[in-house]
Amino acid sequence: MKNRLPSGRSDSAFRIAVCAALGSVAACGGTGSGAAGGDGLPAVYAYVTTADVDDRAVPGAVYQYSIGSDGSVAPLSIASVPTGVTPTGVVSDPSGRYVYVANSGNATISQYAVGTGGGLVALSPAVVRIAGPFQFAGFALSVDPGGQFLYVVGSPRDPPGPTASIAQYSIQSDGTLASLAPASLTLSVSASGPLAIDPGGRYAYLPGATNAPGGLVSQFSINSDGTLTPLTPASVAATQGTIAVTIAPSGQTAYVISTCIDTACDGQIEPYTIGADGTLTQTGVVTLTGTHVNPVEMVTDNSGSSVYLLANAMGVDTNAGAVYQYTIDSMGALVADTPASLTVASGAVAGSTNGSNLYALSANAIGFASGLPQGGHIDHYGIGSGGLLTPVGTTAVAGSLPTSMTLLVMH
Repeated sequence: MKNRLPSGRSDSAFRIAVCAALGSVAACGGTGSGAAGGDGLPAVYAYVTTADVDDRAVPGAVYQYSIGSDGSVAPLSIASVPTGVTPTGVVSDPSGRYVYVANSGNATISQYAVGTGGGLVALSPAVVRIAGPFQFAGFALSVDPGGQFLYVVGSPRDPPGPTASIAQYSIQSDGTLASLAPASLTLSVSASGPLAIDPGGRYAYLPGATNAPGGLVSQFSINSDGTLTPLTPASVAATQGTIAVTIAPSGQTAYVISTCIDTACDGQIEPYTIGADGTLTQTGVVTLTGTHVNPVEMVTDNSGSSVYLLANAMGVDTNAGAVYQYTIDSMGALVADTPASLTVASGAVAGSTNGSNLYALSANAIGFASGLPQGGHIDHYGIGSGGLLTPVGTTAVAGSLPTSMTLLVMH
């Protein structure tokens, strides 16, 4: 039995949008004009969405944390702010001024400004509707590196076949969202979002599948007005069970992550080269995670020489998360470090890096079929020589069911 996910959600709800796609907080923190910390260093904050652990259609919350100059995590004095119904995704813009939350329970996006000390303040209007033809089961958010556009990937609850939609917005000067024209794209493929956007903000990639065996990655160009246009070809083949794409900081390699690709239910990571025209080409080099391991997402360090894969063990009432650590060789292949993995406090949900620190969000309910425990953790690891991780500390998350996380930097 696979690890239990709350009903009414997609796997993509567990991934961090553009932070995961670009592999560092710089992708979501940027160089905004907000206040720096008291030591003159940029102020860093973490935001964690939580939904109802029993999957009731009730409002959720964003829990707010400061990250100290030593990488430590501490709750803000106002521990949380409310969201819409069942929040499943969160992302921050590169200016470090705004945060957006996708609410799958009422198909809205909550939009916030980052106030003094990192506390979130609702914009006006506080929410916008998510454009698209479906009643979605889950949403995944991405912001382009320039901080001009936001994208929402979703899938219908009871699809007649493989289908998905991408809602597309511009981010206005006051942080509010405005639909582009067209407001959304409908795809004849399933999606495991979020969109992974290259560091130059020119191309975007979405893992998914059709009715045919195997998986695929849809590939798009991003026009100057933010709208997406399929590349030629519109997709490339991938192994079955594709769930995420991570772009290396160089912008030259895309890593496609898949789950349960064979009878042993191995997870897999495969690098693709990114051509000058944005199209992907398979390298044929694959890395297997091991049997009965469910990958969740992968992030890179700032140099792009190391990658970290969050994953969960499969099984009934198994709440065993881990972070696998790899170096990248000259051919782009992944080489397991020693030790190959470190434990995560509970079921892995999301991760992000900031300088010499990695943060892993986990949920106590992941892996349990019944009697779901509430809350979760943010595990802090130091990134040392050669990219090796060292556990530093753990901060409890008090919310019901942690679903996503983003980090934000204010300069």
